[in-house]
Formats: sequence, structure tokens, C-alpha cells
Amino acid sequence: MTTPRVNRPYRKTGRKRKDAPANISTARSIEVLAASGLKIIGIAKALKTSKERLRRWMDEDPELLEAFERGLASAEFEMYNFLYRTVKNHKEETRDRIAAATFLLRARFGWREGAEATEANKVSITFTLPGALKPEEFSKVIEHGPSADAESVPRKALTRS
Repeated sequence: MTTPRVNRPYRKTGRKRKDAPANISTARSIEVLAASGLKIIGIAKALKTSKERLRRWMDEDPELLEAFERGLASAEFEMYNFLYRTVKNHKEETRDRIAAATFLLRARFGWREGAEATEANKVSITFTLPGALKPEEFSKVIEHGPSADAESVPRKALTRS
């Protein structure tokens, strides 16, 4: 005996997932676009897709993520190399270009100057010490303990960072 057919409407399925293009030119395009300084959203626009989809593609395909990282590394090396060559060349006055390259390295690649990078994790402690006392006032404090007069003594603040 066969089971009778049930007349139910078919469930609609969502849109099919758009997978990353399988060709190697996509990885190359991502690398070139990242090397030119574009962020994820700019690369996604150039590839005619959304930034969320591009991120998913890079999560699912390590080759695309590696291409993106190679592009960033290439741009970082280019900025660093420019800065290094400019610093070594004493003939040119290029303060503005150095400032621009330094800004790009800080903004795009997270570079920080010496103390600036570690300040976020420092603990700051402030001690308030009494000011200097005259010898007679000091002996009075030693003999009788701190009094109301001792509170009026000027205090110096020492800060240690």
C-alpha cells in the first residue's frame, strides 16, 4: 500500500548563497586593492559585493584572507620604505611627506611612538605628603601626635606613572 500524497505548499527557500568566485584573479584583485590602500568596504565595492559577504568569503577561503593580508603588508612596506629612504636622504626637505607617511602608518597599521603605546596599561599612583615642618613643629607632632595644626600644613603631591 502506498502513502497518499499530501497537498502542501512547498516551503520557499531563501536565496542561494553567493560563493566566492573560484578563479585566482579574485585573490589577486583583493591583494592589489588592499595594497592600494582600500579597506574591506572599498574592496567589496570593487568586487561588486557587500562587505559582509567579502568577510564571509575570507573566513571560508584562507587563500582570499592571505591575499588581503599580503596586500596590507605590501602597503605597509611601501610606506615604511618611503619613510626610511626619505630619512636617509639628507638632500631633500620633505617634512610634510614624512608627516603624511607617519600618519598613514599610525592610522592604517596601528603604529605608535615609544611611551604612547604602553601608556594604556600603566597604573598611576598619587601620594600626598605633608610639607616641610620647622624643627619645633616636628617635635610637637612627635610628642603629641598629629593635631589640627598639622592639617593646616601645606602638602606636596607626588605623582608616579
